Amino acid sequence: MDRFRKRFSGFSSIWIILAVIILLLMTGDKGTTAALCWLAVVFAISFFMRPYVPQKGIRYPHGAFAISYGLGLFLCFYTSWTISSFGICDYSDPVIHVCFVILAVTAYVIRRYILKEAYISRGELSGMLNGFAVFAVIFLAFFWMIGFNPLVDPGTENFMDFGFLQTIYRQKSALPYDPWFSGTRLDHYYYLGQAMVICMCRLAHTTPEYGYNMMLATFSGMVFSMVYELCGGIFCALAGDDPNKKPASLFGSIMGGTVAAFGGNPHWLIFGVLKPAFYALTGRGKVGYWFPDGTVYIKTDHGDPDNGKSEFPAYSTILGDLHAHVIDVIFVLPLLAVLFSLVMSYRDEDEKKNRKYLIYSLVLISALLGYYKGANYWDFAIYYVITGAVIAFSDIKRGSMKLRTFAGIGTKAVIVTALSYVLILPFTINFAKMESGIGICDTHTPLIKLVVLWAIPVLFACLLVYFMYRRTCTGLDKTCRASVLAMTLCAIGLVISPEVIYIKDIYGEESARFNTMFKLTYQAVVLFAIVFGILSALILCRVLSEKSGRIKYGTVLACLTAYAVLSAAYTGHAAKQWFGDPFEPASRWGISTLDGLQYDNVYGFEMEAAGVLMEDDARVVNIVEAAGNVYAHESALSVYSGACTPLGWYVHEWMWHNDPEPVRARAEQVAYFYSGNDENYCRDFIKAYDIDYIFVGPAEVCKYPVYSDVFKKFGRICVSTVWQDRELFLLKVDRSLL
Repeated sequence: MDRFRKRFSGFSSIWIILAVIILLLMTGDKGTTAALCWLAVVFAISFFMRPYVPQKGIRYPHGAFAISYGLGLFLCFYTSWTISSFGICDYSDPVIHVCFVILAVTAYVIRRYILKEAYISRGELSGMLNGFAVFAVIFLAFFWMIGFNPLVDPGTENFMDFGFLQTIYRQKSALPYDPWFSGTRLDHYYYLGQAMVICMCRLAHTTPEYGYNMMLATFSGMVFSMVYELCGGIFCALAGDDPNKKPASLFGSIMGGTVAAFGGNPHWLIFGVLKPAFYALTGRGKVGYWFPDGTVYIKTDHGDPDNGKSEFPAYSTILGDLHAHVIDVIFVLPLLAVLFSLVMSYRDEDEKKNRKYLIYSLVLISALLGYYKGANYWDFAIYYVITGAVIAFSDIKRGSMKLRTFAGIGTKAVIVTALSYVLILPFTINFAKMESGIGICDTHTPLIKLVVLWAIPVLFACLLVYFMYRRTCTGLDKTCRASVLAMTLCAIGLVISPEVIYIKDIYGEESARFNTMFKLTYQAVVLFAIVFGILSALILCRVLSEKSGRIKYGTVLACLTAYAVLSAAYTGHAAKQWFGDPFEPASRWGISTLDGLQYDNVYGFEMEAAGVLMEDDARVVNIVEAAGNVYAHESALSVYSGACTPLGWYVHEWMWHNDPEPVRARAEQVAYFYSGNDENYCRDFIKAYDIDYIFVGPAEVCKYPVYSDVFKKFGRICVSTVWQDRELFLLKVDRSLL
């Protein structure tokens, strides 16, 4: 046994994984079985898809477990979704499972019979088990915490996100109908991120009811693990033959992953840590900190010229946000892995192998960039620039300022641009972009607030550049150094850009930069975390190798460690505020997004009606319910059941269509349908929107003076109740009565 342990270092990880399984079973959660299946699928995707991860120039730690998962899930989704988008088959279990099996078999054939390599070595398997063990522990922690507040909240956009998941799942369609603008395709919203979650749900044989919250737990685990692997892999390539690079890379990986997945922004450090500590020491009493405060620091209510937004992954997980910019993080990080592997792959002198590797890497990069156009277009713009910068910096460093070098860069740019355009055509030909051009900023963030939010990350970025290019830091790989420099400058550029330009949308002058700042700086946070991890590793290397400078470097290292620890304290603070005390299991609801609503006074009847709709075998079910206002408990039945309604969340549909008129018209039509007491109008309305069910629930009787007797002429009541002396019901329309 001892000999086996020495040869197989993943033995301890197996015990950790078993402990996670036992603890999951001990929670008594109704979603435990779904969670175990989910974890099994995560490992299966990572294990069987890892041959697709290029690691020629860089070896990522943990066998690239997390990067393999991100790239593998993307490949499985992209293949099955594209086939379904052509109408060849449904976007459902069979096609997704078949695509996974085909991709897995292809990966095996390539590894064993084309590359003629062992499918997996002991070292690779051990690394993957280590990576999975780390991920499983984080998944378990968030699975437990989320269970204290698992419900979809109409006060946040997770209400909308869950509705999209239910709709895509129900319709089994790659090109679904809009649940909040019935009769039209969801062709004004970047929904591929939600469609990706459904791919994961179907692979794990679960539904959005459990899949929504488990994807949130997966997000946190994968952000930590992916940044961990990127920091470790990039630093080892950067450090060259430095004998201290292994312990340094481990330290830097942990630091980077911790800040990326669990850290708050510097606003939290100043106002959530330092200010309360100062007040306590000086006897001034306690100072509270509400965990979203750092995300809305730039605000007209505070006297600022406009509104801004600064979010980060830890906040997204706590809030329960599965919006486009959140989901996409675990698919942009694999692009960085492929990109750095590509620029570091030229050490092999075999030009034929290099050419094949280059083509394969460019195809992967192009496919990922193309996918961003349908998941979060901002990420396409961001990572298109980052890809170009990293390739240009590395090629110029390697080939100098020659015409041939620039010709090569230009050729790669043309290939990536063309392929990213072609590979996402099934989405873009059915999509209408909502933006309306680029504007020049005439308002700017107050300097003091810009300093509070970004001075520390930018300082870390500058320190990394300084230490990389110091004369004493010899032995660093020059190509990798140029690539890291390009990424670092791009991270700083993402902070500066919203102060110069913005993308025009429906927001007024006071919030013109809001969305641009929001999406650009979200990715900046992730990139700065990678920079922070590489910097931490580089400093530790200097501590271990330079005796004369140990005090100086040790001081810097201590400051970096303190920053990581205090920053990560944000997750504990925010989780307690949003979820409650995790040490009171009696108050835990469970991981289900819907189970806790069954017996609620208001939501209970909506859930009963949703149960009827879910039993309807029709994939597209059209209902009429209150035309919902934004962030309000309206349009709830469509959210819970995946049905389509004429209008939901007015402002969001206005934004997506970039035109208020059709949205306003539908809102007026729905209002008159409920309050007009006009039988002929109601009959024409039902025919026009092909209504299958009429719902009169709490939101409807509160919003409109409902005349419900006229509705009963058009069908039969499925379920009914009395609420505050008002009759509530769900009525199934009988076409023969129209």
